[in-house]
Amino acid sequence: MLNKGLRQYRFKQNPLEWKFAEMWEYLNIKKDGRGVLDYLLADDVNRPCGEVTEHGRVIAATVIQWLGSPVGQNFLEQVRKD
Repeated sequence: MLNKGLRQYRFKQNPLEWKFAEMWEYLNIKKDGRGVLDYLLADDVNRPCGEVTEHGRVIAATVIQWLGSPVGQNFLEQVRKD
């Protein structure tokens, strides 16, 4: 997994975290080498050219994974309600 978040040991207890992480990985591994994160962090969103750092990938993947956690799911539910 290239876009690996922290605390992956929780996947066994929280399979939804694994699903979020797996989908994030899928969206960021493309044939042309560019994924969602590359476009999100690009100076020119039409032409990403390597702006994403390894640290940036870890941060993004950790946040996405967290959204699948019980706390992250509660956060999403609160957003939906508001």
